[in-house]
Amino acid sequence: MYTARPATSPFYPLIRFDMAKKQKRPSVKARQQASAVTPESARADLDAGRFREAMAGFKDLLKQAPAGEDRDGLRVGLADAYEGRARQLGAKGMHKEALVMWENRAALGALPAHPDHAVCLLRLGRVAQVMPMLDDVSLKADPESRALLLGHVAAQMLAGTAGIAEALPADDPIRVQATVAEEALDAYCVGNDQALAQALKAIPFRSPYRDLVQILKALSRLDPVARDHRGDWTEEARNEAAKLLDRVDANSGFAGLRDAARLALLSEIELAPKLREIGPATRDLVFSLRGWPAERAILWSELQALGNAPQPKELLRLMFRHRRALGEAWVHERGLRLLLPKPQTGAKWWIEVGGKPLRKIDGYLLDAWESEADSDPWKVVSYWQDYADLLLDAAEHRVEPGSDTALRIALVHRRAETLFQILQRMEPDSDPESLPGSIAGELESSLEYDPDDRATYLTLIAYYLRGGKALKDARNILKRAQARWPTDKAVLTAAMDTAIASGAFKKAATIAADILAVDPINSGVRERLVEAHLAHARKNLREERPDLAMRALALAEDWSRTERTRERLDLVRGLAELLAFDPQGEGRLQALAESLGNGLAARLILLLEAGACGIPGARLLKQLGLAKAPKPEETDLRAFFSRLRAHLDTGAKLPSEVGRELQGPIKQTARLKLDQSEMESICETLRRTDLHDVRLAFAEAALKRWRGEPVFELHAFEARHRGVVPWNVPMRETLRLEQALERARDSGDSRLVHRIIEALSGPSLPFGGPPRGGFGGGFIEDEWDDEDEDEYEYDDIDDIDDGGMAGRSISLLADMIRTLGPTGFRDMMKMPGPIGESMRAIERDIGKEALDLLINALAADMNAKGLPFPDPGVFDTGPSPSTRKRNRAKRKRR
Repeated sequence: MYTARPATSPFYPLIRFDMAKKQKRPSVKARQQASAVTPESARADLDAGRFREAMAGFKDLLKQAPAGEDRDGLRVGLADAYEGRARQLGAKGMHKEALVMWENRAALGALPAHPDHAVCLLRLGRVAQVMPMLDDVSLKADPESRALLLGHVAAQMLAGTAGIAEALPADDPIRVQATVAEEALDAYCVGNDQALAQALKAIPFRSPYRDLVQILKALSRLDPVARDHRGDWTEEARNEAAKLLDRVDANSGFAGLRDAARLALLSEIELAPKLREIGPATRDLVFSLRGWPAERAILWSELQALGNAPQPKELLRLMFRHRRALGEAWVHERGLRLLLPKPQTGAKWWIEVGGKPLRKIDGYLLDAWESEADSDPWKVVSYWQDYADLLLDAAEHRVEPGSDTALRIALVHRRAETLFQILQRMEPDSDPESLPGSIAGELESSLEYDPDDRATYLTLIAYYLRGGKALKDARNILKRAQARWPTDKAVLTAAMDTAIASGAFKKAATIAADILAVDPINSGVRERLVEAHLAHARKNLREERPDLAMRALALAEDWSRTERTRERLDLVRGLAELLAFDPQGEGRLQALAESLGNGLAARLILLLEAGACGIPGARLLKQLGLAKAPKPEETDLRAFFSRLRAHLDTGAKLPSEVGRELQGPIKQTARLKLDQSEMESICETLRRTDLHDVRLAFAEAALKRWRGEPVFELHAFEARHRGVVPWNVPMRETLRLEQALERARDSGDSRLVHRIIEALSGPSLPFGGPPRGGFGGGFIEDEWDDEDEDEYEYDDIDDIDDGGMAGRSISLLADMIRTLGPTGFRDMMKMPGPIGESMRAIERDIGKEALDLLINALAADMNAKGLPFPDPGVFDTGPSPSTRKRNRAKRKRR
């Protein structure tokens, strides 16, 4: 018997309070009575899936309803509520509780038997109660429900549930066809396709086992040979099997087998998370259907026991325990990955879990992997070169191209380009020791070991063509590629680009015809060829040879298929006619300008094309009667910026002459009432040009309408103070942008926050100190500087003079730390762009502890003398370090 604690106990008031709360909580029935239940409200609860409330409501209505009223409707509603609640409980696996709901439903009286009631009884093993339901009159009147029940009984029959066969007549289809169904299952399990086909054919179409037939047909589509290189079923096999499985309903007696079969169709990546969500019986069935051996199933179970984020040491131990099943080579290489990022500590694990002592080549591989954590391409190139050299030494420099060792060496040589894509964004130069030159050399070396990698040939050709300074190198690589793939479309396209870059336009046209013969809808080839002829025509016009330009235009017209190219052809043709004193030229150009509205858009394309052809743009506009500024119009302004963006997207810049001619007319359009997104898009486009005054005009016009909007504050600040270091910006302007920074933070726009921080930090970073050579040397000693032995010592940060610039940059940085706080300042290190990169470079070079000391020193204006950090330097794509310096930079091998 419970005895209450004395009132002096400190917990007694809490107990009394909790008991009072529990006593005051009304029951479901009380809540229904208090809310004046009506048939409509009870039905609403039922329709909304609130079955407990619906049951209480219908019960209360049945008690209150007079004998003369329609009680049958209320009884049906209560039966539906019982049914819904039973389904809810059954879905949770609470079959005993669900059976209570089904029995309550049956107790209501003259209602048809429900097949799900029988299914619930079968799941609980109460076969004797199910058999009488098969003869229920209501089920016989509902063929679909009776077929569903017979399917469940058939599934239990195959599962070996006792009592079913004895309770059925000898000629019952479930009992008669069970033998054939078992034969079909046995044939599938032993892989006898012929016996399986015969057994399935013997099962009638309307058999209680018909869903089993669809599932076995689907599984038979998953032939072991129908797998891809990853071990997954091919797309065709999966689609065929999925169509057959879709014929099995979710409430079928064989739905569990269907669900397991669907899981077996998934790829390895898709299957992994699903396996954690299903029970052990279904999981074992999925393993069997996928053909997993027992060792793999055990490995999966042990892996799950380690949790979602296993410790590297425990994962390594598991891999070594199953290394025979996983493969010795696979475990060795994947195990090495687990030793990062602390290889020295990981090497001890390796021995503890049963691994052999690490070899020299393993240490080199770990070094190379570890170098990738740095963003320095030079370091990656250097360490992977060392690893490739060691692989060659191990093979005694006898490596057959295409062999496993050769392919491995080729991948090593391509690693830096794979990580950084240097050749995809830089132009070749004359120094083979520069970063792009070194990486290009690495790619060419990779072709010696893997000469069948087409992508590497194409990457090198595109790189050598960029800038037009290395055409000879491009032709050499192209020659090797054409020898292997003479009819390949990508190689032919590269050949056409090489011919265009070399000025061999007839050859380019011949190659284009070859490409279009194979790929007639290749519009890119046509566009490239038209552009090549246009470039040739412009060159002839610059040399004042309009006759030759007209020939090039005639050739281009043969390939032109789009309105855009025809417009450009008409424009260059008009300029050629104008230069040849043909009166048709002026009319052609005036008609073209009129079709574009005689506004800013027309002036832009005329000026761009005139500049490319060597014709003064201002004189052309005057001759065409377009010298006067056009009236500002929204449609024309949108067309102008659309064409300007298209021009900038090609990588070209807006010529200064064009900017001077259009600056005034564009500024006048800033007063047009455009929406906010359009104004932001215009400012972003102008940011890519030198039209700073125009950008400022649009930003200020936007701020008049959307006062304090952070993005326009940023555009106004950048346009007004372009190229100005932050310590020379008026404090009022800086504070205004800092307020915009807070508003951007509040709105959650992290990208804008980063951009504003970069603008506040200025074009040159405080961390880097003064530019090299700009103010008499940096304030941090450079450990690589062998030529300059001068030493600079300071007793305090304030002693750093260098014209006052370095000291002011340090003071600015200290202000940033005080303003942002440690957390905010650390967030800056995650930013993209030059600021984040320089800060991360410092942390890598000096270590986290030294950087913390530096931050604390700057924040408190403390003495920074003696901090253990070298000069972080700047990312430079120029000449590589000398061999001596590179050797000094390498850490000691393990």
